[in-house]
Amino acid sequence: MRIPGLGCLKGCLFTVVILFVAGWLIWELSPLQDWIGTGKGYWDQLTDWFGTVTGWIEDLGGPSEPTN
Repeated sequence: MRIPGLGCLKGCLFTVVILFVAGWLIWELSPLQDWIGTGKGYWDQLTDWFGTVTGWIEDLGGPSEPTN
């Protein structure tokens, strides 16, 4: 049985997995950790960057409550 669109989905998911693995290998096997100087693992650093970016995007929206 053929599921329409599964080829594209597999390709996209495979690309995301390859990019994740490549990023992890670069993080672990290059001096990138020392250049950034955090000493964190790959997943810890990604979650920290994600939190920083989401905080920055929330700040772009301005204050959520009106100030008096």
